[in-house]
Amino acid sequence: MARILVIEDDPKVSSVVEEALSSYNHIVEVVDDGIDGLERLTYYHYDMAIVDWMLPGITGLEICQNYRKSGGQIPVLFLTGQSDVPNKVAAFDSGADDYLTKPFSFSELMARVRALLRRPPTLAEKVLSAGSIQMDLTSCSVSIDGKPITVAPSEFALLELFMKNPGRLFSSDELLNRVFKTESEATDEAVRQRVLRLRKKIGSDGTAGPIKTVKGLGYKFEMD
Repeated sequence: MARILVIEDDPKVSSVVEEALSSYNHIVEVVDDGIDGLERLTYYHYDMAIVDWMLPGITGLEICQNYRKSGGQIPVLFLTGQSDVPNKVAAFDSGADDYLTKPFSFSELMARVRALLRRPPTLAEKVLSAGSIQMDLTSCSVSIDGKPITVAPSEFALLELFMKNPGRLFSSDELLNRVFKTESEATDEAVRQRVLRLRKKIGSDGTAGPIKTVKGLGYKFEMD
């Protein structure tokens, strides 16, 4: 089972890809905008990304280039109608690991996914630490002073974003878009409640812990 990000703006294609991957018990997240896709690759942990060439915001080529420049190491599979050799060369030069031209077959897609996921894991950071808090991005687990705690998926995503960006101020809208985007009833109150619950789980001695509220502006993660 792998965590896979699909960046594709054609709902028919993304639906087919998501269904195919999910049938093999992969955890699939789909976004339809290039800028959103690059942000998610930058801030969250995935085992693989499947990227379309032409996207709103920025192109798949730009996503791959920027992701590699920032140190991103997971496999990237281009899924695109751009079939000529110069475009394939440009994709590989940008840092892509494989290239599949539309239309494609279900069996070939899955064969390429399996091949990329079989590659030895990179040395990318898999465990985040801040004080007594540790996050294992591979097992999706959190511990405090070595003792595991239970967090909901949205709480895990929220903590991951904070720990990867210590000191950065996030508005409620930013958290809403990045962490709760797939929740049908996501609201500012949902953000507040998730932050409150997460604080209780990682705080100590009844304090708010490292998640600070900046009144009227948002939240940030700072160790005292």
